[in-house]
Amino acid sequence: MPDQSHVGRRYEANGQVVDGAGARAFAQAIAGSDEVYAASVVPPTYAAVYCLFPTLYQLFGDAEVGVSLAGLVHGEQSFTWPNPVRSGDVVDATAVIASVEDKRGMTFLGIDHEAHRQDGETVCRGHSLMIIR
Repeated sequence: MPDQSHVGRRYEANGQVVDGAGARAFAQAIAGSDEVYAASVVPPTYAAVYCLFPTLYQLFGDAEVGVSLAGLVHGEQSFTWPNPVRSGDVVDATAVIASVEDKRGMTFLGIDHEAHRQDGETVCRGHSLMIIR
């Protein structure tokens, strides 16, 4: 189970290629019946693919931290996008355990996320709160 000793633990997923076809399919799926205007622009929520999934996969698989997926609830999520992501961009993603708090028999795990293009420009920042029962 995560505890205070895990705060600051960092997970990196370098070289994530933003797949144009995948991003377009994602954009079409979330657009519903609305038209998708620019094929080269990646929808902001596609950050789940290039930023969240590859780093959270590592965190959840970290035996030392010991996150129990059976008792995991995704409490909240926030993002900012200081610069656009485009099809074909190569990004380096990180996740850092920012906080671990025990409340009412549950563990609240705060995770900070960030993604940078390989030129150093930040394209996404986020924060997740995971609740472990």
